[in-house]
Amino acid sequence: MNTLFQNACFYSKFIVYCLHQEGEIIMQKKQEHTHTPLDALTSFVQSQRTELQQLLSQFPKSKAIVGNLRIDRCRNSFQYYIVSERGDTKGKYISHKQIRKAAAIAQRDYNKATATILKKQIKAIDSFLAIYTPNAIDDAYTKLHPGRRALVTPIREPDEDFIAAWRHLPYTGKPFEINAPEYYTASGVRVRSKSEVIIADALARANIPYRYEYPTSIKGWGTLYPDFTCLDIRTREEIIWEHFGLMGDPDYAENAVQKITHYAASGYVLGKNLIATFESGTTPLSVKQAQGCIDALFK
Repeated sequence: MNTLFQNACFYSKFIVYCLHQEGEIIMQKKQEHTHTPLDALTSFVQSQRTELQQLLSQFPKSKAIVGNLRIDRCRNSFQYYIVSERGDTKGKYISHKQIRKAAAIAQRDYNKATATILKKQIKAIDSFLAIYTPNAIDDAYTKLHPGRRALVTPIREPDEDFIAAWRHLPYTGKPFEINAPEYYTASGVRVRSKSEVIIADALARANIPYRYEYPTSIKGWGTLYPDFTCLDIRTREEIIWEHFGLMGDPDYAENAVQKITHYAASGYVLGKNLIATFESGTTPLSVKQAQGCIDALFK
């Protein structure tokens, strides 16, 4: 096996590994947004509620543990006492052998305090969701009388109008070679491979707008035609999706690595606003993989 092929295999494995990190990078992506879109905010708050509810459900049913814990510091250690009688200010000393009794009381008190905090936070989220209307700003414009709406410039273009304008922006993609195999998506868009059909149809099922091979200027490379330029309708940001279908070819793999590097230099980073999928002759792209990428970055 020659050195170039070994390097290509390494690069391929490395990129696949990077792709698996997308879930963790997504949280960083959310934190970096200077403006949180309305529907994205609702989604985030709902996910926080789910997380809090899961934490609350982890507390075991409390056993009837009698007494309170008193702690004294003794040099560099602590002494524990259980106070179980009213008026008793000192309590019964707990030896090291009986430390489990002290631990049980401490855990009981911690669980109770934490459960109270979680319930308050969940209640606060429920109150927020009950009064918060994500589409209120858009509705203030779209629900105007048509004659009045014609006179008004909205402070924020409604999602429906923005998406329609994005979809129908005219552009010239990369031409197909004469006698090149013809592959068409379910909606009739011509693409270059069966794997691109899988990706395009998965995007369509998820109602994610995309442009096929939309020309994009990449630093140090010039104009590239990414396989798919997708619109995240929650953030109105564009996400590039490149599919690398010949990773078994050393030269192709090397070119793929260079392309991802140049994408990064232009601000397109894996797991943030760049999706990369890979396949070789023995490991084709599956519908499940494509759907997993969509679930990770668009939901």
